[in-house]
Amino acid sequence: MENKKWIFISLLGGALMIIGSAVGTTAFYEFLYNVFSGYLTEDLKPLVQGILAFISFLAAGGGYTVIAGVILVMLKQYKFGRIIISFGTGFGLIGIIVFIAYYIVNLTGIITDPVIIAYLNQIYGLFSFNSGFGFAGTVLAVIGRIGLKKPKVPIKEEEEVPIENEAAEVFNTDTKYCPNCGKPVPAHANFCNECGTNFGER
Repeated sequence: MENKKWIFISLLGGALMIIGSAVGTTAFYEFLYNVFSGYLTEDLKPLVQGILAFISFLAAGGGYTVIAGVILVMLKQYKFGRIIISFGTGFGLIGIIVFIAYYIVNLTGIITDPVIIAYLNQIYGLFSFNSGFGFAGTVLAVIGRIGLKKPKVPIKEEEEVPIENEAAEVFNTDTKYCPNCGKPVPAHANFCNECGTNFGER
């Protein structure tokens, strides 16, 4: 089973996420909605709210969501299972990106815009892995999710049908020579392939 290794890594990642309490929070998705709601029409707002609520529900499961997705993969529901794992690891992956961005900005000072820095600090405050277990589990679960693939169905090789080689048979039998042109022909031939002499008339 080619997915066995990735299933194990994903399960281990999910378990470490549970031990490390690496779960999502609805606060981040509420933050996203508040930032972008001004750009949405009134018709789209309920739809976006519903989608974010569903994503936040799955993200809140953290490691449990990852393990549920792995079980679906084991039941050969590859596409659906991988989507569920993505939701389970999505919050943690965003958290890792935010952590990296936060420390890069603070160490290098490459961003000086106070509005952007305020947003980054606010987002950073929404994420917490609580322990190294949560961080390591998220990384392993993400790696496992990337590695999980739907197994390729082997193409059944067509059975080789032996083709009779007539030319080989001709050369494997006794030959005679055409009395008209002298070319070699099979012993059982009734006429010459070269000049067309009919042997039956002689």
